[in-house]
Amino acid sequence: MHRGVLGALLTLAWSSTQADYLEVRRVTSIYESADRGSEVLAVVGRGGEDDSGILLVDQEQPREGGYLRVRLPNGPGYGYVYRTSGRLYKDFKGRFTPYDRADYKHWIDADRDCENTRDEVLVRDATGPVKQSKIGSRCKVTAGAWNDPYTGAVFTDASKLDVDHMVPLKNAHMSGAWAWSAKRKQDYANFLEDPVHLLPVSASENRKKGDKGPDRYLPPNEAHHCQYVQNWLHIKYEWGLDVPPAEQARIESVLSACEEE
Repeated sequence: MHRGVLGALLTLAWSSTQADYLEVRRVTSIYESADRGSEVLAVVGRGGEDDSGILLVDQEQPREGGYLRVRLPNGPGYGYVYRTSGRLYKDFKGRFTPYDRADYKHWIDADRDCENTRDEVLVRDATGPVKQSKIGSRCKVTAGAWNDPYTGAVFTDASKLDVDHMVPLKNAHMSGAWAWSAKRKQDYANFLEDPVHLLPVSASENRKKGDKGPDRYLPPNEAHHCQYVQNWLHIKYEWGLDVPPAEQARIESVLSACEEE
């Protein structure tokens, strides 16, 4: 891997390894710069564009004048809010709620074409035509051909596959998604716009992965390790999720080895 690519990935990831949160107490604008005359990038708080009311504070440059620099709630990048917009707290205090898989509603049929998110992924990532069966209002994918990056194997029976959340739901929850609105949680659980967000993989291997980060799980297909951790960092960054120190250390080790190849 090129040194510049590695450095960029590490910079994006490690900026969120310590978690300071701002709990917004009222509808608040996030500005492009520490100036209320600058462009408004988002509006948060009850009744705003994102009603979670929780913002991750940038650890590298947390304050500028009377403003806090915070991660944007609906994508990559940062903006500025008044320091008096809410209260600061660390880690998972305050409004933290335990993980409940039911809070991340999936699989849904967002476009009402009879294929739910799982089936959409199977159709998208198949290497050729797929077979489907109609079960009630659902068009269920039953057969095709899929290359599993985790094992390196080819699968033809869809029942042997799971559609894996690259960053598992529980891991995302514990990394900051607990503060999201119900809609954002559902969007995350069914996100199809990023081809590495959801992947068809060996069901048995996916059960081994569970909610583990790269510090506790890497796929048995070693040739995929570099891409795996790059995908992990990419998703955590895009969704504004925290990278705990144990994940950080393991990912850095893997990426350093990739750089030498």
